[in-house]
Amino acid sequence: MTHKNWFDDTDAALDDAAQRYLAERYPFAQRQRLAPAARRFDAAIWEGLAQMGWCSVVNTAEQGGFGVRITSVCLLAERAGQALLNEPWLSSGVLAPWLVGQHAGAAQQQDWLPGLLNGQRRAACLLEPQAMAEQGGRLTGRQALVPDADLADQLLVAAEGALWRIDTAQDGVRRQPLPLLDGRGAASVELVNAQATRLDGAPPFSAGPALLLAALATACDAWGALRATFDLTLDYLKTRRQFGVPLGSYQALQHRMVDFYIRVEESRAVLDQAIAALAAGAASAVRDVHAAKALVCENARLGAQEAVQLHGGIGITEEYAASHYLRRVRVDEQLYGAGEQHFLAFAATTATV
Repeated sequence: MTHKNWFDDTDAALDDAAQRYLAERYPFAQRQRLAPAARRFDAAIWEGLAQMGWCSVVNTAEQGGFGVRITSVCLLAERAGQALLNEPWLSSGVLAPWLVGQHAGAAQQQDWLPGLLNGQRRAACLLEPQAMAEQGGRLTGRQALVPDADLADQLLVAAEGALWRIDTAQDGVRRQPLPLLDGRGAASVELVNAQATRLDGAPPFSAGPALLLAALATACDAWGALRATFDLTLDYLKTRRQFGVPLGSYQALQHRMVDFYIRVEESRAVLDQAIAALAAGAASAVRDVHAAKALVCENARLGAQEAVQLHGGIGITEEYAASHYLRRVRVDEQLYGAGEQHFLAFAATTATV
């Protein structure tokens, strides 16, 4: 993939290990032979990701991590999109440990973080619940769609200006699994007088930074799928022959691939700016992330639709990856704020500059 000028040695090592591991253990053709439940989550794959450090890139060394590495989150998100990874990495390996690391006290961090960093515990985050109320350490409220809550054994819930931790193995937690279009999962979550533990770090809690990180990582996931779709289509046009010549020799298809490539590189440039800004804590970070989520996810959808068309009939088959990338980017387009929401937020921040 395209060289990234925000790489350092740690990023390069993580990226190399991620590529080799996913190519060996997560090949598309092999996974298509699995049952849907096995494609949704593989405990051995999840353990392997944790061992490689996928869940350790947003916590300091004192907390057991590699440091708060926004660039590492983004490159791993790209690899997740490229590999069509279904495991609950963004929720349980990034957002949950980051929230605990940022908002829990030292004793809570020592108790809760090891299980998240080594993959033994899985968490989901209710950062935008509907009418969440707290009384006496118990929470009541709901969120219609919570990514990866179908697999979570604990929840991190925003309520009353604070962040709370809830074990899902109690009567007050009701979940309705919601399989997503691309094979990932979510759930609607309703809390009814659920016992909760407040994270005792410095108040007040704001979900904004976590949602911003999630939006950027999702845009990176979409770019990984976009680039993989472009490469898949380019290879197909070079090798598929019609009337004795490669499809790629037709000028009309060459022009369409040039437009496709422009979408890929335009998205890469906007994404790199957002990654660099958020990693540096720049004043433009919020605006740049809004721009990246809006533009990259739209370009990924348009690119994946073009790929399906250029492949012809095979492009829509279950056995071929093109249609799966289209489903992936359609889900990415809606997670953590739809494109229109981010575009309007970008316009609003630009108007105040």
